Amino acid sequence: MSPLVSYELNDAVATITMNDGKVNALSPAMQDELNGALDQATQGASGGEVKAVVLAGSPKVFSGGFDLSVFAAGDPAATLAMLAGGFELSVRCLSFPVPVVMAATGHAIAMGSFLLLSGDHRVGAATARCQANEVKIGMTLPIAAIEIMRMRLTPATFQRAIAMAATFSGDAAVAGGWLDEAVEADTVLSRAQEVAAEAAGTLHAGAHVASKLKARADALTAIRAGIDGLAAEFAG
Repeated sequence: MSPLVSYELNDAVATITMNDGKVNALSPAMQDELNGALDQATQGASGGEVKAVVLAGSPKVFSGGFDLSVFAAGDPAATLAMLAGGFELSVRCLSFPVPVVMAATGHAIAMGSFLLLSGDHRVGAATARCQANEVKIGMTLPIAAIEIMRMRLTPATFQRAIAMAATFSGDAAVAGGWLDEAVEADTVLSRAQEVAAEAAGTLHAGAHVASKLKARADALTAIRAGIDGLAAEFAG
């Protein structure tokens, strides 16, 4: 079986790429491989070999969100574990020891959009859709997702994204807080790597992580509370 996640290190920038050949569903297997790649980057960061990370999707999609087949299987324990694992990835990215640059090579939907929001800088294709589509498919947004969105989106975009499952792309995605910049699709990865290389060469890692942890302390506490409360939130 081909790996779902690849890892490449060039000039102190670790590029982690998701590609399951479909929509990069954040299945338990994808989560395991992402965590393995982040473990490798963390180890590299501790030795000074990794000074920034790029997390990218495949050419057509960043991530379509959680694996719907796990929901459909009707196993509450498996569902909760997948949900918790996805939001743990967000927490990990938001508190990572070196800068994390997201490369939204394509659409970022549901948990894929929340993961996108968890980067320090987010580069996206101008044509990529950013959307929390839960209320369109009959799902209630978890508190953890709401807190990630609250932290990064403008108030108006936050409300439209949650209540109306509004779609944002290009300049609207930048203005609303989904992205920091929108570029042509074929330049997303190279631009993300450029941003990461600049961060690797100019930022002090210790000051970077200490400062972002201070800035995000309240949000991280709220997201963590949401993760811890998933079982109660979706009981029954």
